[in-house]
Amino acid sequence: MTATMSIAPAAAFRPEECPFSTVVIDITHRCNMACRNCYIPNRTIPDLDTDWVLSMMRRLPRGTFIRLIGAEPTLHPDLPLMIAEARRLKLHPLVVTNGLRLSDRSYLRELKAAGVQIIVLSFSGGFDDDLYEAIDDLRCAVKKIAALENLRAEHMYTALGMIIVRGVNESEPANVLRYIRETRFVREFHLRSVGAVGRFMTEPSPLTIEELGEVLVRAGVDRSLITGSATYDSHIELREKHLLRIQLTVWPELGSTRRGRLTPEGMVMPFFEHLITNEDGY
Repeated sequence: MTATMSIAPAAAFRPEECPFSTVVIDITHRCNMACRNCYIPNRTIPDLDTDWVLSMMRRLPRGTFIRLIGAEPTLHPDLPLMIAEARRLKLHPLVVTNGLRLSDRSYLRELKAAGVQIIVLSFSGGFDDDLYEAIDDLRCAVKKIAALENLRAEHMYTALGMIIVRGVNESEPANVLRYIRETRFVREFHLRSVGAVGRFMTEPSPLTIEELGEVLVRAGVDRSLITGSATYDSHIELREKHLLRIQLTVWPELGSTRRGRLTPEGMVMPFFEHLITNEDGY
C-alpha cells in the first residue's frame, strides 16, 4: 500500500487547528556531541523560550504527541517543566535523545517524575565503541549502554533508533535486536538511512528502503513480516513478536501526514520540509 499525501508540503496551521498526531518541537540547538551526521548542526540558534513553548502547547489539541527534540533536548534546563505541563494538558510527551545525560539515573528519574511517556534513544553504534567513533566521532558506548540499562531499570517505554551507514554498521542491528529479544523491554526499533540534511555522511551512498529491509532480514526478522507490512514511499512499519514495533525509514521522509513541526512563528508545518529548505539556517 502506497501512502497518499493529503496535506500540502507548504501548508501551515495554527496550533488549535493542528491536523498532525505528533508535533515536533526543537527546544534547543545545543548539544554534547558533534556527530558526523547531524540534521540541525547550527549551534548558534538560542533555546526556545520556555514560556512560549508552554503557551503553544496549551493551544494544541488534547491527545497530541509532543516530540521534544534538539540537537540534544536534555540540555534545556526546563525540559522537566515542559514534560510536566504537557501531561497536565493531556498531551503525550516524548524525548528524542543521544542518551548521554540518561547515564545519570537520577536525571532519568527526574524526567520520569515529570511524566515523560516515551524515550527515543539514539543507538547508531549499538554496543560497539568503534562504530560510535566512525558515525558520531565519539567513543560513547559506555554511557549509551548505561542509559539503556537505566531505562530498563526504571521500566520506561523505550524506542531505540539507529542511523544505518552503508559499509559501517549494517551488521550491528543483529546485536541490538538480540538484546531486545532477550530483555523484552524495548518497545520500538527504528532503522533510518543517512539523509541529505544538515551535516551528513555523503559517502558511501545512503541505503534504499529495500536495502534497509535486507539489513533487518539479516538481523533475524522474518522477510514475510516486511513484505506483508504497510509500505510507504520512504517508510515501512511492522510488528514482531513481543509487541515490538519496527520502523524502516529513508530520511528525509517528506510529506508526512502524521508529524508536524512547531515553527518559531507559532505555526505547525509538515516535518522535514523546513530542514530541506534550510529556512532556519541549519
